[in-house]
Amino acid sequence: MSSPATPENIQSVFLEQIRQRLPKNLSLADELAEILNVSRDSVYRRMRGETVLSLEEVKKLCNHYKVSLDSLLSPTSEIISFHRRSIDAVDFTFEKWLGSLLSNLEMISTFPEREIVYCAKDIPPFFYYKYPNLALFKMFFWMKSYHRYSQFATASYQPELVPESLVNTGTKLWNKYAELPSAEIWSDETFNVTIRQVEFYRENGFITLPQAKSLLDDYTTMINDIRDAAARGEKKSGGGAFKLYKNEFLISDTTILFKMGSKRISFITYNTMNILSTSQESFCSETEDYLVNIINKSVLISTTGERERNKFFNQTQERIQRAREFLR
Repeated sequence: MSSPATPENIQSVFLEQIRQRLPKNLSLADELAEILNVSRDSVYRRMRGETVLSLEEVKKLCNHYKVSLDSLLSPTSEIISFHRRSIDAVDFTFEKWLGSLLSNLEMISTFPEREIVYCAKDIPPFFYYKYPNLALFKMFFWMKSYHRYSQFATASYQPELVPESLVNTGTKLWNKYAELPSAEIWSDETFNVTIRQVEFYRENGFITLPQAKSLLDDYTTMINDIRDAAARGEKKSGGGAFKLYKNEFLISDTTILFKMGSKRISFITYNTMNILSTSQESFCSETEDYLVNIINKSVLISTTGERERNKFFNQTQERIQRAREFLR
């Protein structure tokens, strides 16, 4: 018969969850002392169960480490807590959203065994930041059309309206992402999102004809570079491994899984770019099973599968060229 859940053993398991999230070179006691602003002696009393964590302390630790108490308080519950990142123009701005992505990549990079599994409806945003013209357009589009920033409400596309700080953070994002190994699942639709955004803005008079053609030219360059990266099997020379899978079916949403040794974090998108994340074990296991199933139904086109890879990228280049020719 299992022992009853007491504040002491719940607290012990909770702190162990935090310990498991820390790189091995960091001390749990030092981390807790800094976050809770208490002495090391006070931390050790909490770790031994002699002092019960206050609700405010639990909240601080949950927010900092993205730990959920659901599995501790109700192990059989189907209710799962997520950390929500919903972009707005006041509190959680687009700049903070970018910063949170960078923090996630910096976190996973501390683990010796790590991989990002990315099922992509649009090309992962990190890639765009290697191409300043495209990055500026995408950020303007996201803030104007998705997140309704008031300063962009009546504005046509003007690259100078995008703060330079966003470009700087984006560059850091690309550099960090390029270092990390990833397995990515793309479909034909993955390439079409940006083409349609350019077409939409041109049709509605938000960009000039030269701007639209320049964006599609840069997009062609980006696609060619991604093709080369897939052929090499790495995002950049000496960078992280790049396993690219072609999926024949329409990918309905973006799903991301961080694999860090035995640890997992799942990320799902909603309302296009907002993110829900959780490390709840059963949910992450279900997400991993889903992604493995999608990969098994896909074709690996990086390093091998040259014929399928060329077909995949050639179709996209033809689609870009047709879009460019029909621009008016």
